[in-house]
Amino acid sequence: MKTLKKNNRCVKCILSSSFPKIKFDKNGVCNFCRDKMFFVAEDSAISKAKGRIEKLIQSSKGNSEYDAIMCYSGGKDSTYTLKIAVEKYGLKILSFTLDNGFISQTAFENINKVVDSLGVDQITIRPSVKFFRSVIKASALNEVYRPQTLARISSGCNSCISLVNITALKLAIEKETPFIIAGFTLGQIPSNAMFYRNNYKFFQESREPVLKKLRKYVGDIVDDYYCVRDSLLNRVKSYPYNINLLCIENISEDEIVKQIEPLGWTRPSDVDGCSSNCRLNIFNNYIHQKTFGYSPYELELSHLIRKGQLTRKEALYKINDQPENQLKGIMDELGISENAILKIK
Repeated sequence: MKTLKKNNRCVKCILSSSFPKIKFDKNGVCNFCRDKMFFVAEDSAISKAKGRIEKLIQSSKGNSEYDAIMCYSGGKDSTYTLKIAVEKYGLKILSFTLDNGFISQTAFENINKVVDSLGVDQITIRPSVKFFRSVIKASALNEVYRPQTLARISSGCNSCISLVNITALKLAIEKETPFIIAGFTLGQIPSNAMFYRNNYKFFQESREPVLKKLRKYVGDIVDDYYCVRDSLLNRVKSYPYNINLLCIENISEDEIVKQIEPLGWTRPSDVDGCSSNCRLNIFNNYIHQKTFGYSPYELELSHLIRKGQLTRKEALYKINDQPENQLKGIMDELGISENAILKIK
C-alpha cells in the first residue's frame, strides 16, 4: 500500500495524508472510500433509526408544553432541521440558541426571521463572555480532549457544542420535554448517535476526565456550566432522547439552501467556507490544522461526497475558504498571542 506525500488528498474524497489511519492505493484512493461495507451498514442503520425515531415522535408528541428543544445555531443545517421538525413532523418546538459571542450578525437575523416564519418560540442564552473565552483558550492551547475525539471536530467547537448540549439538557429537564433536536450530519456524528436517550448520570463518568482538565485551566466554575445540579436531576421522570433528523434525510447542501431561503435565510459573509453562522470557526480550524495537520471538516465533507450530497470541487472550495485576515481580531478577543500558538504541540 503506497503512502502519498504530505498534504496530498484522496482523489475521490478530500481526506489528506495526515488524517488518522489513512492509506492510499496505487490510484490515490483512500481506504475510507474503498470500504463499501461501511455504507451498506450505514444505510441499514439509517433505515432502522428512521423507523425508531418516527415511532418515538408519535408516541410522545403532544404530551408536554413543548415536544422538543431545538439547538438552533442559525446555520443552514440547523435551520433545515428546525423546518422539517415543524413542517414534516408537526412538533411544537422551543428553539434555543447559545450566544457564544462570535455568532455572525447575519446568523442572528436569520434566527429571528426563521423562527418568526415557522411560528416557533425562541430563547437565547449568553454565557459569561469571560468564562466562554477562557474555555476556548484552554481548549486551543492544551490537550483537553483525546486526539481520537478530534478526528471529526476541533477542540474549540467541541467545547462549545458540549456547552450547547448540556444547556439543552437542562432546558429539557426543566420543561419535561421528551426530545432534544440538533442539526448534525452523519459526517459530524457516528451512526449510533442518530438517536439516544440522554441519561446524564450514565454519561457523567465518561465526561469527568475532560471536566477535570477544564477545571485545571478555567476553575471550578466549569461545573456551573457543564454539569447538571442534583436538585434538577431529582426532578427527572424520564430522560429526553437526542434525535438528529438531518441524518435520516437524503438531501444535498444546495437543496437545503433552496428549502430554507423562502424562510428568509441568507448566507453570512463574515464566516469561513465550512460554517454558516459562527466567526470563531475560523480560529478553531486554524488551531486544528496547525496541531494535527488536517482540517476538522475533512471527515464530514468526505462523507457528504461519498453520499453524493456534495461534489469534491465544492468540498475543496469550502475547506480552502478560510479568511485568515480575520484571525488576528478573533485572537485578540480571546486574549491569545502568536507566541502562545507557537508553543502548541
